[in-house]
Amino acid sequence: MKVMKDEDLLSLHYQIEKAEIKQKKLEDLLDVESDKLKKSKKSNRLFGSFSLVLFLLAIFLVANAFYFSKPPSEDIAKEKNELLLLKQELTSAKEELETLKKEKVELKEIKNLYLYRSLIKRDTVYSVQLKAFNAKNMPAISEKFTNTLIYSDTSFYKMSLGIFETLPEAQDFRKMLIGSGFDKKIFVISYKNGKRLKIEDFQ
Repeated sequence: MKVMKDEDLLSLHYQIEKAEIKQKKLEDLLDVESDKLKKSKKSNRLFGSFSLVLFLLAIFLVANAFYFSKPPSEDIAKEKNELLLLKQELTSAKEELETLKKEKVELKEIKNLYLYRSLIKRDTVYSVQLKAFNAKNMPAISEKFTNTLIYSDTSFYKMSLGIFETLPEAQDFRKMLIGSGFDKKIFVISYKNGKRLKIEDFQ
């Protein structure tokens, strides 16, 4: 058996100690790396969980916004019915307004008719006779025409147009009718108390 010298023993101890130190460093480094790996895994798990929560929250917010921005079908149907009802009421109101306008015009015509008839019965008025009709060929002309007078004389009906309080007004109206193409033989006649008086002089 070979006897180890002191120098060899010392060298061996030195190598063992050096190896232990190196092993300790490696173990420490391994522990550090293990801690880093654990922390990294934990961070990754936390980050993944946080990302998942954010993703789910984003989906929830988008779905929630889409749901509330789109009214339910019942609300849409209700709004359509209300809009249709409003349109019908508006149409009805327009028709009623048109009816009232027509009635107003008719009432005004009736009022004017009574005013003219009252004027004829009370004072002397003047009108321009346009034509005389044979009783057999008399057209259906109603006395409701405010500015028209029908006078019956024997077998003829005589129609005059315009009711004026003064003779000059009636004569001016006659001239205007002639200028519009009427026969120059038309003339002004006077009425009083609803009866024909005479043919007035031409001017």
